[in-house]
Amino acid sequence: MKKKFFKILFGLGVLFLFSLQQACGPAKMGSTWTKEGYEDRGYSKIAVIGIGKDLAARNTFEKDAVTLLKEQGIHAVAGILMFPPGGTEEIRTAGDYIKIIKENNLDGVITMALVDSKETDRYKPGETLYVPSYYRVGKYIARGYQTFNTPGYYTTEKSYLIEAILYNVKGELSEGKETMVWTGQSSLLEPSSLENASKSFTKRMVNQLIIDRIIAPK
Repeated sequence: MKKKFFKILFGLGVLFLFSLQQACGPAKMGSTWTKEGYEDRGYSKIAVIGIGKDLAARNTFEKDAVTLLKEQGIHAVAGILMFPPGGTEEIRTAGDYIKIIKENNLDGVITMALVDSKETDRYKPGETLYVPSYYRVGKYIARGYQTFNTPGYYTTEKSYLIEAILYNVKGELSEGKETMVWTGQSSLLEPSSLENASKSFTKRMVNQLIIDRIIAPK
């Protein structure tokens, strides 16, 4: 009877863990948009481009995104060598960008950019701490508790809104041609480091692209 009870308990535990895992699911973007009628989802080579003046951030985000996409069988390359930071004298017009896309045989481009950041004041309420204390009652030792209340306080939290955009650059390209087929945004709250921010965002982005079948290897 005792063994049967533990088997039942173990089974319930496994079911609970499985359901919890299913409920949590993979990390995904906060909001997304997909172009209506978008069907041509196979890509043979995608460039990932971080947009911004921070060179270290661009390198980190591009590298992490490329690694995750490659793990999913997508041929991805970092865009920093093809599209240098800050632009150059040779890259100034839409025609220049089209030329680079064709020379590198790209059929997809993903850009990542910080679109907003804000600070929010949040109130952290105080806590009540219970500290055990002992005292004598006749010949016995009794235990009681003393309570201590910690004060509440305000803290400032900073959040960053990052946007990713997928461009389908297959076929003939011309200045003014609409190529954006997907966009997603996600907020990062107080990331502890550049590396953690990059890993968190790129993981959400790639998960969303794969789960929703926005991109697939060609």
